[in-house]
Amino acid sequence: MLELDHITQHYDGRPLVQDVSLRVAPGQTVALLGASGSGKSTLLKIVAGLQTPEAGRVLWAGQDLASVPPERRGFALMFQDFALFPHLDVRDNVAFGLIEQRQPKAQARADAEALLQRFGLAAQARQKVWTLSGGEQQRVALARAIITRPRALLLDEPFSALDADLRQQLRDEFSKRIAESGMACLLVTHDEAEARAMAQQAWRLQNGRLVPLW
Repeated sequence: MLELDHITQHYDGRPLVQDVSLRVAPGQTVALLGASGSGKSTLLKIVAGLQTPEAGRVLWAGQDLASVPPERRGFALMFQDFALFPHLDVRDNVAFGLIEQRQPKAQARADAEALLQRFGLAAQARQKVWTLSGGEQQRVALARAIITRPRALLLDEPFSALDADLRQQLRDEFSKRIAESGMACLLVTHDEAEARAMAQQAWRLQNGRLVPLW
């Protein structure tokens, strides 16, 4: 269980997030909606450990993660800018997390190729990521985010650069994988239709506070 416990954060002297509490169960997707600058991405950074909240706690299975660095939380975070490694090809970008976990490189690459096949990118496996289109780069980032089977998946507008057909395909793929693997997923999106397609629960972040949508 991922828990946000009374999180508070200010920005430029104004309250960005005020006393926010939220729970995401394993296998569940919870969506966060809100206007640009409402604090959605800030919450993801706090959960990931990239930003320390002024008040409140992030917990996993009841454990306070304040002293746990981002790389040891077992969470995967995907932002809109993808953060792919330009010096690596597509396959090794996807395999990177498995190799960091000390999986043999040959097996990590085989797993990456299998996932790229499912994402429609098998033909691009040996290309440099900077040669890909924006939508293709987004699919690479999505594959890299889930290949390590993180215990929590943090997604910031993950399907924004994709066409409608591929967006639906990947929504279905992610929903299936989240349920099967028991990942807790926190989805930031501006698209209510996307939230309804993936999430069992949704909240709007408005004036720093969560308002339930369903």
